Amino acid sequence: MPMILYTYIMREISGTLILSCGILSITLLLSKSIKMASLVINHGVGLTVILKFLFLLMPSFLIYTIPISFLLATLITFNKLSGDNEVTAMRASGISLYSMSAPALVIAIISFLLTTYLTLFAFPWANLSAKKLMYDAARAKVSAGITEGTFNDTFEGVVLYINHIEPAGDNIRGVVVSQEKNDGTSDVIVSNNGLLISDPDTLSVTLRLKNGTLHRTGKRADKYTHMTFNTYDIHLWLKETDMKNQEAQKSNRELTIGELRRKIDSIKQEGKNPSPYIIDMHKRFVLPSSVFVFGLIGIPLAIQHVRTSRYRGFIIALAVMLIYYIMSTAFEAFGEDGGINPLIAVWGSNIIMGTAGLYRFYKADRE
Repeated sequence: MPMILYTYIMREISGTLILSCGILSITLLLSKSIKMASLVINHGVGLTVILKFLFLLMPSFLIYTIPISFLLATLITFNKLSGDNEVTAMRASGISLYSMSAPALVIAIISFLLTTYLTLFAFPWANLSAKKLMYDAARAKVSAGITEGTFNDTFEGVVLYINHIEPAGDNIRGVVVSQEKNDGTSDVIVSNNGLLISDPDTLSVTLRLKNGTLHRTGKRADKYTHMTFNTYDIHLWLKETDMKNQEAQKSNRELTIGELRRKIDSIKQEGKNPSPYIIDMHKRFVLPSSVFVFGLIGIPLAIQHVRTSRYRGFIIALAVMLIYYIMSTAFEAFGEDGGINPLIAVWGSNIIMGTAGLYRFYKADRE
């Protein structure tokens, strides 16, 4: 194929891909705007934190928007070539569909490599960083929400009084704590000084009190305990946050491939079902490889000699994505329950649609 045609097709596909990826990613970011606005208005989270958080969300979006955008780009480009009879002209000149698809293959390889990098490295790093960023914002609220000489009820089950807060915001003096426990007991703690300690690894904030006394009353009025201490730790949880319910361990989305492998081995040794983790690990490779599946499906569908609306490419893309999503969801549901092998569950959609696309591509080239 002449280089001018090669460059022309590549430019058309890459331009549409970048535009589609940008529009889809911005749309997904806007879907988070209400939640972000709530964090700013109701929780006092700074705009800088919100912008950082949105940036860290991008890998989670791009691992989906890049393959979808590639499908759109190939459909729109080859549909346009077919509608303008350029495909017919190139075939009359002896250029096969395989040659016409070479620029799409190059862009598919680039998209595959980029998406693979995102799923293997950027995706877990960004998810963990976003979690810690929200924790830091919540911790800032802990310090900022405490007022000297005032009884503060910002925390779950705790009323806190502090006589003096050091300018740095961590060291405190003259502390009185009233704490209601789940077992029905109540504590009143008086301490000369204390310290607010944060741990980004476990996502916890601890109030460490020093040189104080604890007064505990039980369910019965005659049950009373008095004790002194050198150091006493209280874990603080902000109201209207789900930090308390989060596990200190990383979620699957925050694990690297190596960590997922070790997790799978550990679960197998415990005799539990590792299928959900196996599926999560292989999805890091399934999503990038879907660009080749979409290319095999999109190109032959786009060059069919059907006179329809100018939005035919979008309609086909939506139909393909809907079928792919339904198949993937169904396979993964069966795989997580142990109904089918997890490898078949996670790769099944790519295998079936890739085989169908390869057959349709072969037929289209011979037409």
